[in-house]
Amino acid sequence: MTDNDTLVPAPERKNDAPLIVGIGASAGGLEALQQFFSSLPDNSGLAFVVVQHLSPDYKSLMAEILGKHTGMTVRQAEHGMAVEPNAVFLIPPKKNMTVKNGRLLLSDYEAGAINHPIDVFFVSLAEERRELAVAVVLSGTGSDGTGGVKAVKEHGGIVFVQEPRSARFDGMPRSAINAGLADFILSPREIAEEILNLSSHYPGMSSAERDPFLSEDEDTLARIYMLLKKASGIDFTHYKRNTVLRRIERRMAVTHCPTPDSFARLLEDNRNEAALLVKDILIGVTRFFRDAEFFEKLKAVAVFPILENSAPDEPVRVWSAGCSTGEEAYSLAMLFHEAMEEKGLRRDVKIFATDVDTGAIEQAGKGLFPESVADDVSPERLAKYFLKRGDHYQVSKEIRKMIIFAPHNMLSDPPFGKLSLICCRNVLIYFQPVLQKGLFAIFHAALKNGGYLFLGKSETASEYGKAFQPVSVAEKIYVHRSDGKMADFMPPSFSIPKVRAARPNASGLARREENTLALEDVYTRFLERFLPASVVLDEQNNVIHFFGNYADFLNIAPGKATFNFFSLVNKDINLASSTAISRCRAERCPVTYTGIDVDTPSGRKVITLSVCPVSDSSDIPTGLLAVLFLEEHDFPQEGVREKYDINVTAAQRITDLERELQVSQNDLRSTIGELETVNEELQAANEELLTANEELQSSNEELQSVNEELYTVNSEFQQKLDELTMMTNDLSNFLSSTMIGILFVDGNLNIRKFTEYIGREFQLVSQDVDRPLQIFAHSFPEEDIVKDARNVLKNLTPIDREVTAMNGRCYTMRIAPYRTTENSIRGLVITVIDSLGAGQNRNASPKAGA
Repeated sequence: MTDNDTLVPAPERKNDAPLIVGIGASAGGLEALQQFFSSLPDNSGLAFVVVQHLSPDYKSLMAEILGKHTGMTVRQAEHGMAVEPNAVFLIPPKKNMTVKNGRLLLSDYEAGAINHPIDVFFVSLAEERRELAVAVVLSGTGSDGTGGVKAVKEHGGIVFVQEPRSARFDGMPRSAINAGLADFILSPREIAEEILNLSSHYPGMSSAERDPFLSEDEDTLARIYMLLKKASGIDFTHYKRNTVLRRIERRMAVTHCPTPDSFARLLEDNRNEAALLVKDILIGVTRFFRDAEFFEKLKAVAVFPILENSAPDEPVRVWSAGCSTGEEAYSLAMLFHEAMEEKGLRRDVKIFATDVDTGAIEQAGKGLFPESVADDVSPERLAKYFLKRGDHYQVSKEIRKMIIFAPHNMLSDPPFGKLSLICCRNVLIYFQPVLQKGLFAIFHAALKNGGYLFLGKSETASEYGKAFQPVSVAEKIYVHRSDGKMADFMPPSFSIPKVRAARPNASGLARREENTLALEDVYTRFLERFLPASVVLDEQNNVIHFFGNYADFLNIAPGKATFNFFSLVNKDINLASSTAISRCRAERCPVTYTGIDVDTPSGRKVITLSVCPVSDSSDIPTGLLAVLFLEEHDFPQEGVREKYDINVTAAQRITDLERELQVSQNDLRSTIGELETVNEELQAANEELLTANEELQSSNEELQSVNEELYTVNSEFQQKLDELTMMTNDLSNFLSSTMIGILFVDGNLNIRKFTEYIGREFQLVSQDVDRPLQIFAHSFPEEDIVKDARNVLKNLTPIDREVTAMNGRCYTMRIAPYRTTENSIRGLVITVIDSLGAGQNRNASPKAGA
């Protein structure tokens, strides 16, 4: 059978196919596998598929070895073999293995190329079983398995990783842990116990078709939604309901919470668990050039036109929305860099890469990825755009400079503008239609006319064909038409998350919280509409909320995205606002300037600028400031009020800046002194590191020499093993071909080995090895062979005499000590020779010689 043969799906049980546990192991994995399977019952109902790095030149003995540690059937996989419960399937040498329709498929891997068989199987397992996929990473070197568990996590499966301290080689476990993909980090025995627990208590494990049981408890579900919003600032109520429910049930199984209510209590008591659930729902899994042919098409139909149609001094702005750990953003940067080189163009390309997961953004900014990226990036790009850092690859500085990473909630934070391309792949599929509609409205407002939208292969903009016209339907690439109309187009109201005090549990809590949230949304919309133009600033002078018609006084400038007030404010107000803000913070009271002339898009205006500190309900300062742009004279009556005079204000501002400069100079002198001290210490440490590096290089050379010696010794041992195997085969053939009965027993008269000829006289079969000689009857009733054997062991004197069998036939029996090459006694050798047959042979010999 070949890989292309049509395979009939494996027959399923009534409830579902068996839960498949994929296990990846390499160096040191044998010991971990023995511990793992020794801790499992023989009737768990689970199927286990073990994928190892095997030598292509030697037959694997894994089935025989593992068979001693489990009562389950252990077999080497064959192409098309059905996956059955209570069985262990092993990958054969020189093969890659996948699973499809409940059957194992084998394929040859390319000799000499980098091969990751564990990744290959885990990816297929994730696609086959989705949220029912279970992956286990055990001892091994390198990073094989990390790419595969990414796919398992992306599809909602569960990942177990061996605790590195319990692994003989911790490379593979640490790689998976560092990628943030492990649900459990345990010893092999504990992994076995936890898998049994999950298979017993996780409702999704028993049937892939049933609805999540949590959907029946609406009050608890609403309570969980609010706890998640409180922990993350993200409202998940309009995310795909079934996806959210399965992620919640998954975390319930992982945390051993038997009921939804107990899980909700855990979320209230454990913020870390809430963060883990948010991370699970957001599914921050991606990879470089996902759907590589789609990116090549994007380069041809979008990237080239964007670069060719832009002016040399015009920035090219790109938004990678929902970038997770940055692989997608870096892929776009490489595409633009390659396109500029191919076309001989120079453009200022800025890629804004955003995600709601702050941890993922921090990781993305480092540009550091495991060795498994080599599976997704071509060798040419890997050599050109990556630098090897130990067991990781780092994206080159040239590519990293093209990208600005920032935490950003695309549904509540203001979007970027004047964009040439938006890449939002595999994000919309997790949203309900109401959120999808809001996102397309955002994209419509953010893209330039003629800009491009790049979606995932399971997403489409066909419902909004007037605004987004397809360029390449198969690759999900659309061109934007700013004059296109979208039905019921309503730009979202951007706001900051509101923090509320924790409230005690009570009956109807979830419903009352929902009503409270609805009222707060009404209040916020009312204030945003009817308050005068104003903003709220944090302690770093970043805008965190907009009110009223602020467009005349604030605007988003092209270039690096920022919410810093002074980057947004009208230049005519810049001096007055900076002075007022500085005085307000210093004097802790409102500061108001009147009569400020401002050129606005709607014409020249005379306004009043007022800056006020914001306090909480207990009148305690929060560090926030409110900046109001008033066209009437209803400014605050308390605090400082002055007629705006540009000369006086400039003089005041200069005085403030000189004072700040003096403080900064003093701080700088102090810092320089500290840095000089630290620099001397670093120089000393650097010299020590250089010395240590030289020693390490010397040690490395010694280790390489030792490694070569070990390889030679290993080759010799392998050769010796081959000789011993041949000798054993020769001896077995010799014994089976003679007409002499030979029986070997140890010092306790337990049977070690025998020939077929003597087996008939003692009624022996192959299963009788290691059994005592005393329990077997023989064909020589007049002989006490056991007594004779003990005498020979005691006296070490052979016995040689004629004996008669029950059938009257005469034999020559000899019982002699079994001597080793060191002349030690290790048992006895009992031989029985047919006297008549021997005589005939002796008589026949001369004739043959004649």
